[in-house]
Amino acid sequence: MILLITIIPSVLALCGFVHAAPATPGLTLDDVDDFTIVPVYWELPVKPDDPNGATVTVEGTIQQAITKMDTDYPGWNQTFHAGLGDVSYVSASLAALAALKDPTYDCKIKTDMANILAIKWGIHYLRAIPGKAKNGPGPKNCGRVSCSWDSAIYWCNEDSSGVKELYWGQIADLAQGILDNCAGLTKVKGQGTYKDDKWSVVVRFPKGSEGNC
Repeated sequence: MILLITIIPSVLALCGFVHAAPATPGLTLDDVDDFTIVPVYWELPVKPDDPNGATVTVEGTIQQAITKMDTDYPGWNQTFHAGLGDVSYVSASLAALAALKDPTYDCKIKTDMANILAIKWGIHYLRAIPGKAKNGPGPKNCGRVSCSWDSAIYWCNEDSSGVKELYWGQIADLAQGILDNCAGLTKVKGQGTYKDDKWSVVVRFPKGSEGNC
């Protein structure tokens, strides 16, 4: 993964999703062998100030997606900055979270720890994204949605009955819950799970065959 882009998060006029591609042998979280990593795709507008215009599909974490767009469309990131601050869509995400029972947290997952600041930036990015994430049938079907400074956020579908769809803000808020419940002074790792709704978020050092960042 490339450098964390040190900008304040903003409205991305996009709809992103975790594509439930067939499991690739060897792509597993190193703390639990049966976690399967699936690719993440984002539908991004060619012009960030024209959300109803043409879009392109970009694979990777949100940080990779932003950098890819600025490489392919010079000035994209600058225009993206100009739209900072509109987070009116987060109310739907908060309402969806309010309907769920409290999550459980495991702060002792068997992995190295992530950098708290990097995870905070990842959370900010995810909160800035309208639309929903989709992930194919689980359990333990995970997409790496954010990764910078060797610190990653994954979200996992734990439901074997079918595709799960969530607001990106729900994923961000559960990652924040991991920070609130599991963080030390500068490092953090943990997994938050909505058992009844059958999905989870993992915060961790991304050591493993999916690659560092």
